[in-house]
Amino acid sequence: MTPQRLARSGTLTFAFVVTGAGLAFAATLVVSNTSGAAAAGQFFQVVAVLAIATTLSTFGADTGLVRSVPALTARGQGAAVPAVLRIAGRPVLVLAAGVAATAAVLALAPGALPDGVGPAVLLAAPFLVLGAVLNLAFGALRGLHRVPTFSFLQNVVLPSLRVLGVLGVVLAGGGLLALTAAWTVPVAVVCVLALVLLHRIVRDLRDEPGAAPPPDTGTQRRAFWSFSSARGVTAVVEALLEWLDVLLVAAFLGPAAAGVYGVVNRCIRVGAMLDHTARIVTGPSISAALAVDDLATARSVFTRTTAVLVAGAWPFYLTLLLFGPGVLAFFGDGFASGYPAMLVIAAAMLLAVSAGGVQSLLLMAGRSRWQLMNKSTALAVAVALNLWLIPQWGLVGAATAWAASVLTDTGLALFQCVRLLGISPRWSVVGAIAAAAAVLSGGSGLLVRAALGPGTTGLLVHLGLTGVLVAVAAAVLVLRQRSAVRGTEAAACGPKRPRSSRPLLWSR
Repeated sequence: MTPQRLARSGTLTFAFVVTGAGLAFAATLVVSNTSGAAAAGQFFQVVAVLAIATTLSTFGADTGLVRSVPALTARGQGAAVPAVLRIAGRPVLVLAAGVAATAAVLALAPGALPDGVGPAVLLAAPFLVLGAVLNLAFGALRGLHRVPTFSFLQNVVLPSLRVLGVLGVVLAGGGLLALTAAWTVPVAVVCVLALVLLHRIVRDLRDEPGAAPPPDTGTQRRAFWSFSSARGVTAVVEALLEWLDVLLVAAFLGPAAAGVYGVVNRCIRVGAMLDHTARIVTGPSISAALAVDDLATARSVFTRTTAVLVAGAWPFYLTLLLFGPGVLAFFGDGFASGYPAMLVIAAAMLLAVSAGGVQSLLLMAGRSRWQLMNKSTALAVAVALNLWLIPQWGLVGAATAWAASVLTDTGLALFQCVRLLGISPRWSVVGAIAAAAAVLSGGSGLLVRAALGPGTTGLLVHLGLTGVLVAVAAAVLVLRQRSAVRGTEAAACGPKRPRSSRPLLWSR
């Protein structure tokens, strides 16, 4: 994919991801304002169980498709894509059915799940299979460079249906079971749409003239699951890292505290939309570059990704740091008590996002086992610190454990990318953008907070001022006709080490 197409795809995908984040934020607002902290805590527990179960059901096969499909098409072996889809799909269907059955048994077992959560999990269990199939379809669409299509389905269609369902349940006075149905039924609708689109794309794939034949099915299966199985364990660990603290807060402090912490969690996760966008947009391009050992292009994409992440995420996290009470006030009474926890994790995310798309780079370089080691270490840190700090510090203890796990994971991945793979962004570019974001958003935010305070008024003024500053900066770039950040071209980001001294990344 050319830089121009990558930029267009990234822009469109980012717009869809922003829309999805806004819709997810709206769903959280509706639940928290109409149900209260305790009921919101129960709902977040159900969402947590469903997220972990769906991730386990997919077992990394979606990421395996993101990596393997573009590598095949880059080599002109498009006709081999359906075979890879079958290799991915059959084990996932069996595993998903087993996970759904296990979830149903746990839901029926007395005391196995928190009070009120069991019936909701039982209702959602059949949709776990459809959720796993949907994840596979999404992975295939991404691998076929249909990233905007995938993003539109995932970030616009699916959350829109969920928000409409949640609103309907709230207006009808429904409880947790009805909310769970509103959250899971849209998965079936989007799954059908994704499969229809994928079928139309795959049936037109052909081998290019002169392309070498792909490996036999047995070799492909071993290679695919060697990578995907490690990624599957990693994905489950990631899901645990995302939701473990919410579940432990509920266990130690009760559902009301879990509701407050769940809102903080959702607010912080909105900032992860940029990293999510970067992964889904640049992953296939990095995979294709590394498949032909084009390290310069891989490093160029990595530099641009890091620059965009810092430029977009720093203003967001600085806003949470300075105006967290104003943000939490939108969710209703009692949620402002989560501001100290928000301070801790927002500060950590400023550092984590500065490392750029290291997770995507590791995966597309085939280092799923490295990532598994990183995530497992981070999970061990999270579990130990949560068990130690939540009883002592409450929500701040959970946030401290979260921050420590995030920085552990990011630090290990950054070291591996820079020192072991030899791929790093141009830090001069990243540093300049970080400084600009800190001055424009952080500096102006400090002045607004000093004048108007950290509440809703200060937040709205800050957002308006930040929007103006961002628009001015964008206009300057457009007027100077600079579509990319200087220093991010492939020529400028060439390999850090001589090519002759390094084996192919893809083959290692």
